[in-house]
Amino acid sequence: MKVEHANIFVLSAVHVFRKELDIHMSRESLSRKESPVPSLPISIVLGITGSMRGQVVYSMDLSFADEITKKMIPNKLPTERKRWINSAVGEIGNMVTGQASIKLAGQDQRIHLTPPAVFTGRDLQVDFLEVPTVCLRLLSEMGILEINIGLLDSEEAS
Repeated sequence: MKVEHANIFVLSAVHVFRKELDIHMSRESLSRKESPVPSLPISIVLGITGSMRGQVVYSMDLSFADEITKKMIPNKLPTERKRWINSAVGEIGNMVTGQASIKLAGQDQRIHLTPPAVFTGRDLQVDFLEVPTVCLRLLSEMGILEINIGLLDSEEAS
């Protein structure tokens, strides 16, 4: 996993959150780990195939997910909004990854995304790919977004 790929995800996340939700994000930290296992209780998992392959896993806490949903689907009561959280955060993950994948692919490569899968809870057992991962934590006034990027170029994946 190249760190310059991580910068593309940071720029994409900052742009999508500002443009779509009017939430300003700044980078809090960057670290490396062995797989894209998330640390916060709500996770959005997208698979990537094509000229790169791997997984991108976004995670956040419930209050941040609720704030995202409130901005995406206004005028809902909290009980109604709760039913829409997975859809809202899944769509945001899809938008950030989609924008990043366009930049990563450039003009002559193809990158395909799987639909987002949203998982809620701390004690879930999910098998993530064992790929070197860059973990980014972005901070906003509403909470933390963790982005775990485990990608291999086609040469590395062979």
